[in-house]
Amino acid sequence: MTILIFQILICSLGTFYKHIAFGWGLGDLIWYGLMYILLLVHLVLTIKGKDKPIQYFRVLTIIFLISTTYIFLKATIWRGVEYRWNGNIFYN
Repeated sequence: MTILIFQILICSLGTFYKHIAFGWGLGDLIWYGLMYILLLVHLVLTIKGKDKPIQYFRVLTIIFLISTTYIFLKATIWRGVEYRWNGNIFYN
């Protein structure tokens, strides 16, 4: 559940408050779409799996922790060439 809350925070802050730069210019829209798709899939799987065993949630948490970490790294030190990593995740 913590990963889900973290994903919601990153998506909402990155889209509505300030922009998260992935360094691709207009291609950043692909990463924004991927963030929202992962968020929706995580939300649906969490809600539908209410009566599943704890192993289901462990696997779900590991998968989405890895995907969220990958997106976080793509927005920071693995940024593209248009907006190189300058120490800030958000830009105006």
